[in-house]
Amino acid sequence: MARSRLIATFVGTFAILIWSTGGPVYTYVSAVPPLQMIAMTFIQFILIMAVIWRLRGEPIREKFALPAKVWLVGIAGPWGYTICFFVSYKIIPPVDASLLLLSWPIMLLVGNAALRGRRIRWWHGVGAVAGFSGAAILVIGRGDGDLGGGGPLYGYVIALAGAVAFAAYNIGRSKWNDVPTDAGALFCFGGAGLSAILHLVFETTVMPDATAWAAILMLGALNTAAALFAWDYSVKHGHVRALVSLSYMIPLFAALILIAIGASTFTLAVGITCALIVAGAFIGSRDLFMKESTET
Repeated sequence: MARSRLIATFVGTFAILIWSTGGPVYTYVSAVPPLQMIAMTFIQFILIMAVIWRLRGEPIREKFALPAKVWLVGIAGPWGYTICFFVSYKIIPPVDASLLLLSWPIMLLVGNAALRGRRIRWWHGVGAVAGFSGAAILVIGRGDGDLGGGGPLYGYVIALAGAVAFAAYNIGRSKWNDVPTDAGALFCFGGAGLSAILHLVFETTVMPDATAWAAILMLGALNTAAALFAWDYSVKHGHVRALVSLSYMIPLFAALILIAIGASTFTLAVGITCALIVAGAFIGSRDLFMKESTET
């Protein structure tokens, strides 16, 4: 049993590493409109799972028999996060967008404790304050900009909204033990359909070049399909607190990659934000290292 949980937790680290590359990869395809990008990446998940279901001999139609609230949260979470991801990357510096978007683990830590009626310990509060202080410093150090109209501050608000959306999705998803892991493909199918309709109404289609196609395939097959599947499986069968603790490293990894490839520059605000988010992560996950804790 312990070995299987360890393996499941290890599977989750795959999702963490893949999500760290999402921002850097997107910089190579940022010319494609956001809604078009979501439709092209999300549809890959359902196509992959459809092949797997067929090979297993599983009836696909029965997969869609899910409660309405599961459909609502299942589509809104990943879709909301992803649209905020793509839009914010077009408005604010990529490294800033990554640090804010990938602060969802801290929101998950506090939100999960509050909504489940668990006592919020001092280290939860300190961890949250440290993480959100890092986000605040990043916004304050952004330079001039007006709220709304696609200005810089508007972009930061969108990035934070994406983090809230994905944290809320994870809290809701953790309650659906009877919903299979591959249901994530159905949620992405719904999100792809919604995006395609909105794209035809509000955007102009852009034909990707060879580099963009490679990035789209990676974002769809790895960052969306494989990573969501691995994360969901690990949350259900692995050490949840260990996964949440490890996931705090995503914004740091993403920021370092963006700076390394020249997509962003290192600033004092970025450095302080990285330090505070990572420090907040480890402080907030103190339960993981407490011998008396019996929770997963």
